[in-house]
Amino acid sequence: MSISQVVIRQAAGDADYAAFGDLCRAYVHWCRARYADMPWFVEEVFGHQSLEAELLTLREKYGPPKGRTLIAWRGGVALGGGATWRTSEQTCELKRLFVTDEARGLGLGRRLTEALIDAARADGSTMMQLDTGDRLTEATGLYERMGFRFVDPYLPYPERLLKHLVFMERAIAPN
Repeated sequence: MSISQVVIRQAAGDADYAAFGDLCRAYVHWCRARYADMPWFVEEVFGHQSLEAELLTLREKYGPPKGRTLIAWRGGVALGGGATWRTSEQTCELKRLFVTDEARGLGLGRRLTEALIDAARADGSTMMQLDTGDRLTEATGLYERMGFRFVDPYLPYPERLLKHLVFMERAIAPN
């Protein structure tokens, strides 16, 4: 597969948000495999984030005007996606970035992140934040290469979870 065959577009209708929900579920499954020796961690993090409720309201949480959801498609197959949502007038959070096994190694994570940064900038954000698991080293490496830096936690989590989480942020210049 070639990256040139992949189209990234903003989620618009119910089918798009359903596909994004499927990607979110695949991400959780992937996290469970990565933290197989710590199953409590994945369950508690996504429970703390109220993921099940979020999956029922993806359009409201990650759709305009509060956020953006982008999905990478090849034909009718969703290969990856991610979202942003505004946490303040000028700050947004990068959420649920995930690329399927089929599309790994194509640079799609970078393309999605760049597209989400561009969308957030267009929406007026000047800062993007994110949190992720400490074992998701591919993601943190990508974010570092893209100018994100490690920061202290900006969200409250139970101490038991905090020691396995990474928080990052990046300034995004206005248009």
